[in-house]
Amino acid sequence: MAVEKTLSAKNINEALELKAKYNPIIFAGGTDLMVEHLRGSNLIAKFDRPVLFINYLDELKDIKEDENNIIIGALTTFDEIIKSPLTPQVLKESASGIAGPPIRNIATIGGNICNASPSADSLPSLYAMDSVLRLKNKDSQRDIKIKDFITGVGKTIIKDDEILTHIIIPKKDYKYSFYKKIGTRKANALSKLAICALALKENDKYRFKISFCTLGTTITRDEAIEEKFMASNINEWKNNINLIQEAYSNIMKPRDSARSTALYRKKCALNLIKYFIEDICTK
Repeated sequence: MAVEKTLSAKNINEALELKAKYNPIIFAGGTDLMVEHLRGSNLIAKFDRPVLFINYLDELKDIKEDENNIIIGALTTFDEIIKSPLTPQVLKESASGIAGPPIRNIATIGGNICNASPSADSLPSLYAMDSVLRLKNKDSQRDIKIKDFITGVGKTIIKDDEILTHIIIPKKDYKYSFYKKIGTRKANALSKLAICALALKENDKYRFKISFCTLGTTITRDEAIEEKFMASNINEWKNNINLIQEAYSNIMKPRDSARSTALYRKKCALNLIKYFIEDICTK
């Protein structure tokens, strides 16, 4: 049965009170929700719970930094993310591949995360950068690693009384960054596959961080593989390309879909790993 009740909040504290009282559907940009709940052409979308509009909460729209982190409000649009000088380059690149300008002007990074789609364009970059999500309820807040937040297709650990307020990205001195989306178009198309690959130096060792979308029910990243192939010289990666590809091949679990076959996704992913390693070794 459809529910007609709509709610709006003037500030985050009011929004959290309403969230705790009604357990409403959070509506920010609405670019995914409207598609999900549409009933057909020229028909009004119907929701099975009250809808809480939070798109006017200015305190969740900023991008700022402190000594150790870039902090992005959950209501920041992808257009704002692309334009901000504080945004890491790989996140700018992934945001640029999302839909077209009209959607990027309204779609929010928080909505893209909470939608928990395995093909979400922003997620590979956020996973590779070890992003942390700040969740608040009316009494407290908690910080959760993004890798622990999404548990499956459309599934997260957010509680009924919580709202995602900020995305926290640790500052790192990445020596190299690489983002690539495979789709029918650069933007305005769902990803067949997307990769974010980063390289940095930690404690006199080089480490890569690689994450993919569409190779499983959540984003694919394996820190054990990254640790196994830490190297004192990046040319060691080039000498071990086949072993690195084999390690990732073992954890990739793509599925056939209307957009692509599992075999195509896997072959592309393994080729992109090779491209990333060969390219970084020429820098």
